[in-house]
Amino acid sequence: MRKIKRFKIPSRQREILRKLLRELPLLRRAGFASEAEVTAFILAIFKLLDPGVVYEFNQDAHWELDDQSVLYKEMFSACAVTLGSQLEPFLQNIQNEDRKTAAMIVILEFLRSAVTFVADLIKEQAEKEECETLELQFVYIPPFGAAAAPKLLREAVRLENAMALKALPIILEKLNAEKIELSLSPQGQLQPPLSTVFLVPWQKKRKKGKK
Repeated sequence: MRKIKRFKIPSRQREILRKLLRELPLLRRAGFASEAEVTAFILAIFKLLDPGVVYEFNQDAHWELDDQSVLYKEMFSACAVTLGSQLEPFLQNIQNEDRKTAAMIVILEFLRSAVTFVADLIKEQAEKEECETLELQFVYIPPFGAAAAPKLLREAVRLENAMALKALPIILEKLNAEKIELSLSPQGQLQPPLSTVFLVPWQKKRKKGKK
């Protein structure tokens, strides 16, 4: 199991600003009067991030739940990522719903950055083992609400809901997710809620000339 607490996520200030500026009616309803105000809003959220990740490689069905095996029987890495516990109180203190939606757009962009960071680490790890990684499969993604989510999350491959509900507590236990202060509520929600759990399947690289 690998743990990385407080890894660095780039602020992507200009990129996220450009995305928000495509939502001008939303920004006006949210009370923003200038680009400078929107930029300050992005940076304020960035300062609240306290990201952490735990991930582990699994092979040959060590994590089977039952005879049906909810999880893969092949090679995969399981990952849990959180942006920390300070974002939810921040969101709850926003009274204007459009401003809250704007905040979620920013937060989801940071979550995308965190997922990409971890996926790239696992890809490097796989390449050292003469393997390659396949498309991410998400077990848990926080609700988007009205926010425009980044493509990685919006079009993500997800485990079927019943399967995900069975797999999630097993994955969190196997990963010792408490090491990054990540847990599962009795209602089946991740705490902190602005977190995600996903699988990265591996496969052996095909040798050149072979199909």
